[in-house]
Amino acid sequence: MIADVEVADLPTDFVDARVLVRLPVGTRRALTVPATAITTRSGLDLVRVKTPAGEVERAVVLGGRDGVPGTASGADQVEILSGLDAGEEVVTP
Repeated sequence: MIADVEVADLPTDFVDARVLVRLPVGTRRALTVPATAITTRSGLDLVRVKTPAGEVERAVVLGGRDGVPGTASGADQVEILSGLDAGEEVVTP
């Protein structure tokens, strides 16, 4: 979205200046994993998951790759839309 803003008595230093602003419009719960846990092979996004039988690779569908702001660790987190359930233990390098 582009918004033109007029501000009274603004110095001309900012005439025709454009900035990109991201405004959060709400919050929602999401299943996320560290970006480092994701590998891509043959066009598939994969994560390694610990199971009782050992580690297995699981194909997942990712949300945005920009990371998820506001995470406690501050690390890049990527949303998982499908292919992984909450509570499953993901293997990270």
